[in-house]
Amino acid sequence: MSGFYEPPPRSTSEFRERIYHPRWDTIQSALGRPVPEILRQLYSAPDALLRSHFYLVAPDGTRRMWLDLFLPMDDEALRPYGRSLPPGAVAFADDEHGDPYYFVPDGSVYGDGPVFIRGPAHGPEGEEQVAGSLAEFLSWSRDYAH
Repeated sequence: MSGFYEPPPRSTSEFRERIYHPRWDTIQSALGRPVPEILRQLYSAPDALLRSHFYLVAPDGTRRMWLDLFLPMDDEALRPYGRSLPPGAVAFADDEHGDPYYFVPDGSVYGDGPVFIRGPAHGPEGEEQVAGSLAEFLSWSRDYAH
């Protein structure tokens, strides 16, 4: 699935409406706890979430990960493209193959946790850890050059 290029579109679409109106009740119910603050902060700037198609580059330059599209916070975040995630996990984006990036919130109010990517090209088990936390992953520099 492809996202939007910068600048974000001014017109409406079903996808845009879903990004702008997270279904926090759905996420809270699935997690069995209040929505982690890190997700609320991320989705509080929906225009930024519509700027997709970039590489995230780790500060030490050892990792370069493609982020194709941020996902809406609704049922798609819990079962991205019909794929199951580990219990308590929430998908927030995907890569160029539609492989979901997800994190498992810790028990704190902020709810940060390690980021993983799941798909056949990612490790022997089809999954690999990308970053120690969602905050860390989102702080990586963005490279829009293709």
